[in-house]
Amino acid sequence: MDKIKVTISLDDAHLEQIDQVTKQLQEAGLEVEQTLSTLGIITGTIETDKRSSLSEITGVESVEIDQTIQLAPPDSAVQ
Repeated sequence: MDKIKVTISLDDAHLEQIDQVTKQLQEAGLEVEQTLSTLGIITGTIETDKRSSLSEITGVESVEIDQTIQLAPPDSAVQ
């Protein structure tokens, strides 16, 4: 199964419960990479088909898929 990287933002009302929300996210299948408590952000990876379940967890404001952008080298013909 394919995995994607996600960034999860908590709503302001649940910032103090970030540890409990993180635990629920892990139970839903998220492999937590980083928890930024002061910002209310959790990053990690999850199987593609389980991503939608993260939004249903109380305290989760948004779930965004990380995207990689690569620029052409400075000496390339495309600029």
